[in-house]
Amino acid sequence: MKKMFIDLCLEQVKLGGRPGSNLKTSAWKKVREEFNNKNLTNYDQRQFKNYWDMLRKQWNAWKKLISLTGIGEVAPGQTVQMDQERWDEQIKVIFIHL
Repeated sequence: MKKMFIDLCLEQVKLGGRPGSNLKTSAWKKVREEFNNKNLTNYDQRQFKNYWDMLRKQWNAWKKLISLTGIGEVAPGQTVQMDQERWDEQIKVIFIHL
């Protein structure tokens, strides 16, 4: 379901439905209608916006993690490798900013 949501949002972005950091109301409506129809759900715009915001925070945390010196990825988009002491430190920092 996450991939479908992201794909629907990307489709609206490509169609010009995102003038700034968020989708237009009309773009949200299209995402909502198509997602709900395909999944037989009844989510409202607020729920989609909250999900968008949560995914954005996760993405920003991921970008920050992989930009740190000495950090490696197992495979692009998969997991981050670092020693336990550094993980503990980063988890504290990330959760403070979420």
